[in-house]
Amino acid sequence: MPVRYIEQVRQHYADHPPYQWSTYEGSPLARLDKPLSRCRIALLSSSGIYRKDQRPFDDVKNDLTWREIPTDADPADLGISHFSRNAKAVTDVNTVFPFQRLRELVGEGVIGELASPAFTFMGRIFARTRLQKEMAPAILERLRALAVDAALLVPV
Repeated sequence: MPVRYIEQVRQHYADHPPYQWSTYEGSPLARLDKPLSRCRIALLSSSGIYRKDQRPFDDVKNDLTWREIPTDADPADLGISHFSRNAKAVTDVNTVFPFQRLRELVGEGVIGELASPAFTFMGRIFARTRLQKEMAPAILERLRALAVDAALLVPV
């Protein structure tokens, strides 16, 4: 059965105004032109993960900043500042920022390479226009500079 994510979010945040979900016809998905085992993959996560030597994310909506996390980081050096009720229950950072699992897939030859750094930001951003016109293009520019073939977005 598919996960009914939007329904679950609405139930979970019943005490908040309903979120206005963005919908896109013809999303920008494309087939890979080479096997995954030869691709350079970027990791993006809306988990609010940060290195402890970086400024944590604001715990209010609409923090349009992001953090760049080296993919060889030690999990003990990472924190989570996501405002979600579930964020405080995260005990394994890989459940929301699976950088170690992706490194394992590189080691097994499933993925060619994991780009470094990975990118994290806050989820549930209501300033959609600024997200689309400012933050997303800036991160896309960084991804292009890293010459990635594909990106894995882990929503939280």
